[in-house]
Amino acid sequence: MNNKAIALLLISTAAIFFVFGALIGFYVIEENNKVPAVLDVKSLLIDEISADKISENLKHLTSVPHVAGTDQDLTQAEWVRDRFLEAGLDEAETVPYDVLLSYPRPGVINTVQLIDDKNQVNFTTAGRQPALGTPQNSYDKVFANFNAYSGKGVAQGNIVYAYFGRDADYEELKSRGVNVTGHIVLVRYGAIFRGSKVAIAARWGAIGVILFSDPIDKAVKGRNFTFPDSWWLPGMGVESGSLYVVDGDPLTPAYPAIESAFRLKEEDQANLPRIPVQPIGYDEAEIFLRNISPENPPPAAWVGKLDAPYNLGPTPLNPGWNVRINVSTDNEMRRTYNTIGILRGSVEDDRYVLLGNHRDAWTFGALDPSSGTASMIEVVRALGEIKKNKEWRPRRTMVFCSWGAEEYGLIGSYEWTQQFAKVLSQRAVAYLNVDVAVGGNQTFRGSAYPMLKQLLIDSSKLVPNPNPAEVADGRETVFQTWVKYQPDANNPGNPSVGNMGGGSDFAPFAYVVGTPTTDFGYTAPYSYPTYHTMYDNYQLASEIVDRGFVHHQAVARMWAIAATELADAVVIPFDINSYASFLNDSLTSLEKKYDQQLQQNQATFKYFRASVNYFSESTKNFTETTLKNINMDDILTVRQVNDRLTQLERFFIDPKGLPDRPETNHIVFSVSANNAYGSDTFAGLVDLLLEVGNKTESQDPVTWNKIRQHLSVIAFLIGEAARSLSENLW
Repeated sequence: MNNKAIALLLISTAAIFFVFGALIGFYVIEENNKVPAVLDVKSLLIDEISADKISENLKHLTSVPHVAGTDQDLTQAEWVRDRFLEAGLDEAETVPYDVLLSYPRPGVINTVQLIDDKNQVNFTTAGRQPALGTPQNSYDKVFANFNAYSGKGVAQGNIVYAYFGRDADYEELKSRGVNVTGHIVLVRYGAIFRGSKVAIAARWGAIGVILFSDPIDKAVKGRNFTFPDSWWLPGMGVESGSLYVVDGDPLTPAYPAIESAFRLKEEDQANLPRIPVQPIGYDEAEIFLRNISPENPPPAAWVGKLDAPYNLGPTPLNPGWNVRINVSTDNEMRRTYNTIGILRGSVEDDRYVLLGNHRDAWTFGALDPSSGTASMIEVVRALGEIKKNKEWRPRRTMVFCSWGAEEYGLIGSYEWTQQFAKVLSQRAVAYLNVDVAVGGNQTFRGSAYPMLKQLLIDSSKLVPNPNPAEVADGRETVFQTWVKYQPDANNPGNPSVGNMGGGSDFAPFAYVVGTPTTDFGYTAPYSYPTYHTMYDNYQLASEIVDRGFVHHQAVARMWAIAATELADAVVIPFDINSYASFLNDSLTSLEKKYDQQLQQNQATFKYFRASVNYFSESTKNFTETTLKNINMDDILTVRQVNDRLTQLERFFIDPKGLPDRPETNHIVFSVSANNAYGSDTFAGLVDLLLEVGNKTESQDPVTWNKIRQHLSVIAFLIGEAARSLSENLW
């Protein structure tokens, strides 16, 4: 080939490579200039979460009673673990704890008896609930009626009817000349935690407690329209439940019940009840009420719907008659299990968004808690499908928690948070709790720390309304029905989101670790009447409360959407300005009620108010300056901002605890001292002010000194929370 031909070939080859390279470059540039498609995980979750699968889960979970510490407890813990792994979680395992639990003695029935003047038994309670509705092979596995941790033994005496058993009720009895010392009190369920009723009764000198549900609360449509014809409680239905007023394992307070733990002797645990307690059906309570003399008639408000006069006592209708309680409930060491599943994050895998529900139940537990367990398993399955089919992972790690022994006093969640408190205090972003996913079918309800309230509201706008009648009336989302039934009087157009109380597994995250928490589910105007009875079963859930499981599906969708937003958002979606508003409003209420009294006793809200104002300024500056100017592509800057957001709640934790309540650490939100289900804002301060009453500083210098000290702690911690939002040391 001559030089000219070679040159022509080289030129031609170069031209071909140039054109080919240009084409490749063009297509590569075009491809790189395309905006990557953002995966709409929330819409995928809406489509994926299945009501039928939730129903299947619930049917399995309710096939046998599953009381904590029994063989069924372990079986279900392992079943949940297997479902987590089957769904595609990266890890799942059971975590055991050896703790003090409580059971009726095998083969022995706890009784309440009416004794005549010849010391003969006139009437004895059944001690068991009769099988009603769809036959279930496991009815015989349900424990006899009992209250966990009751004192055991025999108490015999006259009866005093004490309404709801609150301090105010005993004050009313005292004002009417009724002294309960040395007597047995008959107390209605409701108003406050059952364990608080027993502690208060013992403090007032009662020697035993009989608990019952009244049809005025539990059978409002009449005693002939109850389960299985409706959800109302039949006359021999009996609510079980724990009486322990402090959360966590009774023998390892403040520390986890691991193998190396130091354990108290049972007799050294002062919070365990010492007097015998037994729950009975309202058909049985009626018999005891009829045998009280009419010499002390009740206040009108204390009268329920039983065919009895509700006299106060203690004089019996028949001279010489009285009542005997015989309780053989035993406390014993048992092993219970948490099941923990993990879906690792793709960017911030050391930051955790936690979802939790307890698994144990007093009987079949269809609504409490298995409606939540069945829904969480479906949330996990749906997330696993998206992970598998769309190659998706959340930005942050998601942790799924199935707690054991919640019914005994939040034991599983408390032991776990105590064991991992140091890590959780650094890494936990938020905890989303669903105890009873569906306790009714009217509307969604939710409670949350201030920073999470807007997240619940926004998430509810994305969830289709499960009620066809509501949709027909133009309310197409969960949000719209929520606003209809639970409007926020202070924020028109929004639903009311409650504050956190107690009684479920968010408590250790909220009050020990300082993690923003929420709890939600579907509800009705009444608390569901068969709560903690044998009739909380699959038939109740599937045929009465939620046909088609569409409300379960709505809650599962809500749970998944809220959790995914927390796990996937670049900047964690905490509404810190709402916290500032909440603190301001709460302090204003305290000032109106107590400011004059404080000033008259050398105490002041001055520094408390200054810290709240500083917090308001700091949250406003953080929102309007730091968040608005953040570079979302700068991973380090995003991490710094998110760390300040996640740590903010921790600044309200006082490691020394509230005054006289070292186990309760959150200065803003705390469980009420007189009701383990309720909550008080600034409970430490409010408790002290209630304790001091009208006494002056000279009359009660000790309490007033505690008030001044706690005011200084509150002011300091709120001020430090405000300072934490700045990047500066001071």
